[in-house]
Amino acid sequence: MSSSSPSTGSLKPTLGTFDVVAITVSSVTPASSVFVIAPFAIQQAGSGAFLSFVLAAVLALMFAWCYSELGRAHKTAGGEYVYAKRVFGGMAGYATFLTVLAAMIFVPPVLATGAATYLNAALGTQFDSQMVALVIVAASYLLGVLNIKLNAWVTGICLLLEVAALLVIVVLGFGNAEQPASVLLQPQLLENGVLQAAPMALVVGAVGIALFSYNGFGGAVLLAEDMKDGGHGLPRAVLWSLLLVVAIELAPLTALLIGAPSLAEMVASPDPIGYLLASHGNETLSRLVSAGIFLSVFNAIIAIVIQIGRVIFSSGRDELWTPALNRAFTRIHPRWESPWLATLFLAVPSALLSFSSNLAEMTSFTVLLIVVVYLIIALCALFSRVLRRDIEHSYCMPLWPLPALLAVIGAGYLLLNLALEASGQDLLTILGLLAVSVILYGTYGKLSPAFQKL
Repeated sequence: MSSSSPSTGSLKPTLGTFDVVAITVSSVTPASSVFVIAPFAIQQAGSGAFLSFVLAAVLALMFAWCYSELGRAHKTAGGEYVYAKRVFGGMAGYATFLTVLAAMIFVPPVLATGAATYLNAALGTQFDSQMVALVIVAASYLLGVLNIKLNAWVTGICLLLEVAALLVIVVLGFGNAEQPASVLLQPQLLENGVLQAAPMALVVGAVGIALFSYNGFGGAVLLAEDMKDGGHGLPRAVLWSLLLVVAIELAPLTALLIGAPSLAEMVASPDPIGYLLASHGNETLSRLVSAGIFLSVFNAIIAIVIQIGRVIFSSGRDELWTPALNRAFTRIHPRWESPWLATLFLAVPSALLSFSSNLAEMTSFTVLLIVVVYLIIALCALFSRVLRRDIEHSYCMPLWPLPALLAVIGAGYLLLNLALEASGQDLLTILGLLAVSVILYGTYGKLSPAFQKL
């Protein structure tokens, strides 16, 4: 395999910490998380969704410290799979790579399918949600191959518009407070048409959904090779990204619950945001906010596609594929300075998933994949200093190993609960990914000098 190794290109370091934060927070898309993902948490835990998001923020901080330490020590566009390989070996690296790859395929269509509702609300149309999702995903992949500095500015501007849309919810909710603050700390759930105390088991169960809504803050590590300072600002980028995401999401969620004219009607509504806007706003305001949310999802998928391109580029450089694919994935476009073929690699399968008819099932499977990745990151952070003493860990998380240990426990608990509730098809898919990783590592990984030297 070494004789056919690709002539690798290299990423041009043009981004500052602010640029990385702008792209990272945009990839999280706080607005679409509140509008598309948070309703699932409200349906499951009622007003307990607030506590679910708070608990998820605490757990996310543990993961953010893990990402920060690993990202600074192992500066690479490959991110999670490189950490797993360097800490636990090649088999772990391949398994992590395929898990990350699967999550990356699913996230864009999940977000895009949920965005169709807001496009129709903004325009007063009835476009088919699957066709809208297909167009969004396809356009995002095409835009994702452009110069990353240009995309950083575009995503940053769109992020400001996204925050403006969420501020409308904050003003409407807190400006028309109808519910006591106690609903936040004393969770209530609709049961047989009557509000009842929500069991804490349901609140904790919704933490996985809340964690999905924050997911992406660790994506800053994928831009390590794009940073002008050689990745020195990476820990700040990860932690600032998480802080902004939590603040941007938690404020409107709180306002949503406090401002509900009827908590029972809001919990029962499939569109809690629409319910609040209809109660306290007007049609013009609702359309403007819906337009902002649609734009935010489009913006988010572009940012996610940029990150996908970096992971696939890294996998080609590390020779995880056939020689021909390795060469293609490491090709840098002479004008756009981006790994354009690597960026477009997942476009077709991701676009095809837009035709899935069940958003809830896609979301639950994506949450399962994400928690698996978080568990791997936590384990890597727990053992990296011990097993890789040859690598300098210039950023050290506070109180190590406690945050990493808490991250392992939290991710393990969530994964166990999600696995117990997962469908047989989802579990078989996970086992299939592990089986394929064994085959790929046995056929390519062991023969790849680049991968073995990581």
